[in-house]
Amino acid sequence: MTENTKRAIAWLVFAAGIILGIMGWADVAYSSWTGTIIFLAFAVVSIALRILWGLGRRRS
Repeated sequence: MTENTKRAIAWLVFAAGIILGIMGWADVAYSSWTGTIIFLAFAVVSIALRILWGLGRRRS
């Protein structure tokens, strides 16, 4: 996989966490505590992917 593909996957995992978190925080599908836990889980997975794949900050 290319570096851009890995960055896109990590960002999509984080974005999915935000979307599912908002659904909980707005009490649409489940409680706000559940939304927070889901968001944190997706954020940790996203960070773990970035570390495992060696994706640091882009240097200009």
